[in-house]
Amino acid sequence: MKKRFLGIICILYSSIIFYIFIKGSLKNFLAPNMQKYILIAMPIMLLIGIVIIFTKENNYKFKLSDLILILPLIMILIAPDGKLSTNIAKNRSNTFRKEVKEKKQDKKVIDKKEEINDSDQYNFENIDYIVRDDSYQMLSDLITYNSKPDKLVGKTIRVRGFTLMKDEAIPKGYFGFGKYLITCCAADAGFGGFFAKYDNLSKIKANTWYEIEGILRKGKDGYKNEILYIDVKNIKKINKDKEELYVYPCYSYGDGECKALNEYDIEP
Repeated sequence: MKKRFLGIICILYSSIIFYIFIKGSLKNFLAPNMQKYILIAMPIMLLIGIVIIFTKENNYKFKLSDLILILPLIMILIAPDGKLSTNIAKNRSNTFRKEVKEKKQDKKVIDKKEEINDSDQYNFENIDYIVRDDSYQMLSDLITYNSKPDKLVGKTIRVRGFTLMKDEAIPKGYFGFGKYLITCCAADAGFGGFFAKYDNLSKIKANTWYEIEGILRKGKDGYKNEILYIDVKNIKKINKDKEELYVYPCYSYGDGECKALNEYDIEP
């Protein structure tokens, strides 16, 4: 049995990868452009496990320290969907620091989409920037820390995400608004998105999902870097279960040519 331990582990890992894949949860661990590598590894790992089990002689000697190989399996059982909680966004907000240096949803689900609106309404019928998932990473960076911000001041924007209320990078009176940005896998996920400001800030809850509409204004982040922030005019709660928690670089979507950005007339 001891000699077959590594073979059993290989087969278990292969089986778990297959289970995560058919369940559709692989995106919670890996960016789309990285998933193909783990899928290639899956049958190879299965084959290696079978070979080890049915090989009569091998030089492997079981050690108690080898039991650490079971640890990832246990972790997957404890957190089966692999998703990060919005509550830990503050610890992963490094993407807000440019050039410096989910608990269960409340039962009163927001199908009605509770609205918090200003008394004086703005016309947001022709919005300049509607931020979708396939352009989220690039637009959040190009807009927030644009080298020619005056060209963007006054532009309207609509974006969906969740709130981060406190962080060193967020100046007083503002809040962070975005999603987890992933380049490779969930291990490198960092909260990123936009700075936002709302007159009735006390009405906005931390770690809560909203859709916001607003106007781009010039300001400074918590490190005194010049930024463009969203002056929020309309905000409404949205159902987090219908939103993607993670967004990826534009080349991870479609044919990998970042065509989503072609519709935006925006310079770095």
